[in-house]
Amino acid sequence: MNRLSVTLLCTTLIFATSVMAQESDTSILKSKLKSWQPAEVTHNGDQITVVITSANITSEIYSSIISSGVCSPIWTKAVPANYLKNIKQINVTNKFKNTGYSFESPFSVCKEMGNLMERPATAVMLGNTRTFNGK
Repeated sequence: MNRLSVTLLCTTLIFATSVMAQESDTSILKSKLKSWQPAEVTHNGDQITVVITSANITSEIYSSIISSGVCSPIWTKAVPANYLKNIKQINVTNKFKNTGYSFESPFSVCKEMGNLMERPATAVMLGNTRTFNGK
């Protein structure tokens, strides 16, 4: 009976830690993206979706959000070490959530971009970007 209690307690703690990490990724991202005034920042599974208030999303807006809002806190170590580690994709969409861009493997790509100069870093970012088409 004692082993069962310990197992249940450990499972609960692991689950709670995972949920808290996901919530903290979203809340950190909301604060870092405040300059762009996103309509919403949501977390679903291993993806985060950032909805901007504009009807159109340009590549310049997307690049700015990723470089300055998503990656720069990693480069400056202004966020916890596990920030975005479990996130596979960040979708940046227009206000209708039907078009935009998807940034794949944000944690590892941001780390790689941080070691490069501006133009090579932009090439790495764009190489890990796909178009987003909402359903």
